[in-house]
Amino acid sequence: MHRPFQFFVTYFSIGIIAAAYREKISIIATVVIILALIVSLTIVQNKNNRRKVLSGILIFVIGICYCNFRILASKGTIAEFTGSQQTVIGTVNDTPTIKGDRAIYNVKVSSVLQNRKYIPASGKIRLSTIINQDKSIYNYGDIIKFSGKLKLPQQRRNPNGIDYRAYLLQKGIGAKMFSDKVEKISEARKNPFMAAAFSLRQHLTAFYSLHLPEDISPIMTGITLGIKDEIPKDTMKAVKNVGAAHILAVSGLHAGIVYGALEFLTYKLKLPPVISFMSKTGALIFYSAMAGLSPSAVRAAIMIITLMFSKLVGRKNDSINTLCFSATVLLIINPLNLFSISFQLSYAAVSGIVVLFEKLKALFDKIPAFLKDPLAVMISAQLAVAPFAAYYFNSISLTGSIANLLVVPLASAALITGLVSGITGLLFPAVGAFFIKVPYVLLKLIEKIVMTASKFPFASVIISTPSPLIIALYFLLLLLLFDILQIAGISEKNNVKWKKPIALILFVIIAIFSAGPFKSFEVTFVDVGQGDCILIKTRGNKTILIDGGGAPPYYEGDFDTGEDIVIPFLYSKGIKEIDLVIFSHFDDDHAKGLLSVLDSMNVGAIMYGVPEDVDIYNEMIEIARKRGIKTLKVQRGDRFSVDGAHFKVLNPDPLAQGSQSSNDNSVVLKMKYNDISFLFTGDLEYQVERELVASRLDIKADVLKVGHHGSRSSTSKEFLEKVQPTCAVISVGEDNNFGHPTPEVLNRLDENNVRIFRTDISGAIIFKISGQNVKIYKTINEGPKFL
Repeated sequence: MHRPFQFFVTYFSIGIIAAAYREKISIIATVVIILALIVSLTIVQNKNNRRKVLSGILIFVIGICYCNFRILASKGTIAEFTGSQQTVIGTVNDTPTIKGDRAIYNVKVSSVLQNRKYIPASGKIRLSTIINQDKSIYNYGDIIKFSGKLKLPQQRRNPNGIDYRAYLLQKGIGAKMFSDKVEKISEARKNPFMAAAFSLRQHLTAFYSLHLPEDISPIMTGITLGIKDEIPKDTMKAVKNVGAAHILAVSGLHAGIVYGALEFLTYKLKLPPVISFMSKTGALIFYSAMAGLSPSAVRAAIMIITLMFSKLVGRKNDSINTLCFSATVLLIINPLNLFSISFQLSYAAVSGIVVLFEKLKALFDKIPAFLKDPLAVMISAQLAVAPFAAYYFNSISLTGSIANLLVVPLASAALITGLVSGITGLLFPAVGAFFIKVPYVLLKLIEKIVMTASKFPFASVIISTPSPLIIALYFLLLLLLFDILQIAGISEKNNVKWKKPIALILFVIIAIFSAGPFKSFEVTFVDVGQGDCILIKTRGNKTILIDGGGAPPYYEGDFDTGEDIVIPFLYSKGIKEIDLVIFSHFDDDHAKGLLSVLDSMNVGAIMYGVPEDVDIYNEMIEIARKRGIKTLKVQRGDRFSVDGAHFKVLNPDPLAQGSQSSNDNSVVLKMKYNDISFLFTGDLEYQVERELVASRLDIKADVLKVGHHGSRSSTSKEFLEKVQPTCAVISVGEDNNFGHPTPEVLNRLDENNVRIFRTDISGAIIFKISGQNVKIYKTINEGPKFL
């Protein structure tokens, strides 16, 4: 079957990938690809095939050029002004996101203040500000002036972590700012269609908040509009664990239900075919706009509109070509959509259904008819989505198909009744408030099913982040197992003969690589912002976690360093349990994040130094008691070994406890492995540094974890001369308020010819030890260095 959009989107996507990863895919590699295509053009004799090769080359080059052009346009000129205080004027071009006491806006920039006059600028800024009694909420079309430090969004700061800069660039946003100086100065001319969509979206959100309990209204907003910001963390985690997150992202399910309702309504009204098509098309586009024009929403709308158009003109619809047509439209609108999680999950799920549904349905011939189709749909989608779930979330649901058989019908009913109630409430508030009780009951049932299913043993399994090669092999295995792929150059009879052994080989390769990375001894200084977190993983996959970062005590938001940074990082490495958790001391920026680890993961033992009468210590003891985790109190002179790594405890000194600060009571450890030594110092300061220098203890080490984030009260000249490190790692937050690391410490390290690695500059720092060789990797500007 001739599928022109499948051909186009394949080569166009390869061009986009080559452009986006031009720093990793060298220019030479790109030239080699083009030359290979040109050579193939000269080899191919058939005119039609030569035309295809030539077209592929042209589309590939267009993909590269177009992606580069759009990346530059997305960044705009505003990125040139980052790194300093700026005053900016721009227009709010979306509905604001409210998170607790913060409002977040996407602002299209028009000008920036330079040398006392405003000059034109382009691009978008992600602006956040505090909401209080004196501050208004700004809406779509408002022209605002705001001042603050303009920054580039953060890059990926930990291996397999979130690249916030790339995420915002996909949305056309090239800079960010926090400002407490925002004022509305005018209103721009609005797109009436988008203004109406955003207005209804805000009305529905407010209506649900007013008439539903605060734990249910965010779920209603998520199902109807795809807004997930206010959904409780425990609920969101449970939804992901049971593979039901798709009900909270406007996609084919939602658009299909809306289309079904519109089809029923236009049929009952007996509208002419053309009027019916136009009204349903307008309604679907309007609903996509209400949902924020996410890739999954736009994809679903395009596919349904194409299907309706095919029916209108009497043409047969080809699902694969329609799917590729929608992808073409989205990639022309924004080529960076290709790297959106929403785009990838949406197209993977639909592709799985299109390709695998009939094959799976044939396998379920003994299952009752009313279950056969929905089960085949669920499993085909989940088989296609599984590698992406593993890559982005390090989790695959094993109960998803069963849970979705119950959740999807309830969510479908909640979607329709929720939209009807909300829209009715706009015209007749009392009537809408009465009917909202129907989706409320449905949502309570969904919540109960999801929370119960997520507690089943093996509801989801943790998987280390697979490589792109493993994902490609997985899809190749699927195609072979379901007899979809014919092996080139082999007869149909021999295809059957060879598919089983090839599939078995692929399965073994995937199983080996999915079990975890090749064994190596690694020390990772995890970037947790202004705090410490160190993961030690031995060749035998034993794990030691020293500290876990944490937000300061005055922070009132819902961000949890342990839950949002440390645990995802551990899961990405395939780590499901920690053998030893070490609290250097109980300051928030070292210990708070470990509480989430203790609460969520299996932990063999907890080690600490001096007990402290603080909440974190008391909570640690309580969690250990409830979960039966062994606690070990250590002091100077203690020793222990883990899988070939030998540790000496150098601090706290039992004779000095009670007379020292919390920082100077830090657990200080010297670790030696294969003649490579590390000194982990917690928040050690001058007083104990002097004691260690004066003692007969061997504190010499190849790698020094600089004490107290490089404050001026640590890392004295005498201490450095005694340690004699080759490398120093400073765990410190980017643009922190404490001035860490101080120039004095940096100068002393330079004077001693110590190579400095900083998490605020390089993200996580990874030391990989093989024999006597050590390779050092930085997450930002990745690439090995040698000790």
